[in-house]
Parts: sequence; structure tokens; C-alpha cells
Amino acid sequence: MDLMDHVKGFLNSKHNRLSAKLADKYGVPVSDVEDDVSEFLANSYGPALNLAESISRKDKPVLLFIWRKGCAICQKSKPELEKFVQAHSDLDFIAVDYSDTEGILYHMINQEETGMLPMIAMISRGQIKMVFTGVCIHPDIYEKYYHEVCCA
Repeated sequence: MDLMDHVKGFLNSKHNRLSAKLADKYGVPVSDVEDDVSEFLANSYGPALNLAESISRKDKPVLLFIWRKGCAICQKSKPELEKFVQAHSDLDFIAVDYSDTEGILYHMINQEETGMLPMIAMISRGQIKMVFTGVCIHPDIYEKYYHEVCCA
């Protein structure tokens, strides 16, 4: 799965839905609201889009962790992930608090409006190789995907 295809697909779908809703609400053609919707999406999703682009350009595999401070599963997962990354120095570890503007990347990857934290994703050269949401995964699973990404 290509990260940027996911992100752009999410944004295009969001753009089309919001444009149609606004046009219907105000009784105007969709073309009359498209620029406003584009500006709104750029302002709202721009930081997450920038993060996705940055991750896609990395040569090193990325372990992305989207979490929230009050999330018990997130708190349980974070030390395991940090330990895993310390043992694998060729990985970039990117931890993003869901409440930060970049945290909305969760929905762009997951392609859903709702979901469960944390999101743990392994991304290599822009390709999403692993995504888990709402669970604390055993380190052996990370190891399996790491070997598929790094040792294949």
C-alpha cells in the first residue's frame, strides 16, 4: 500500500463529500465551493500531509506510532516500541500525539473517520508494510515485519 496514494485518496474523498454537502446546503453548484473546501482541507490536513510526504521520502524504514497521552494501550505500547527501535538503529521512530495537528494522519492511513488508538505502522520507502490499530502488539510481530522490510 502506497502511503501517498492513501493520503491523497482520503483527501480527494473528503474534498468531494464536503463540496457536495456545502453545495447542497447552500443551493449552489459544486464548483462554487470547491476552492473554499480546498483551502479548508489544506489548513486542516496540511501538517499531516507534510508528515506523510516526509515519511515517504525517507530512505530508512519508519516505525510510526500515533498515540494519545490518556490512552492506556498507547502507554503500554510506547516503551516496547522504543525498546524495539533501540535494538534496530536502522529504523526511524516517529511518535505523534493524536491531538497534534499531524495526528490526523491516523485517519488518512486508516481510511476511516473513527478508530482506536494507538496506530502502529511500519513504512518503507513510502510503502505501508504493517498497520495495527487499537492493540498492543507483541515485539515478535514487529520483528517479523522488520525482517520482511529490511532483510528481504
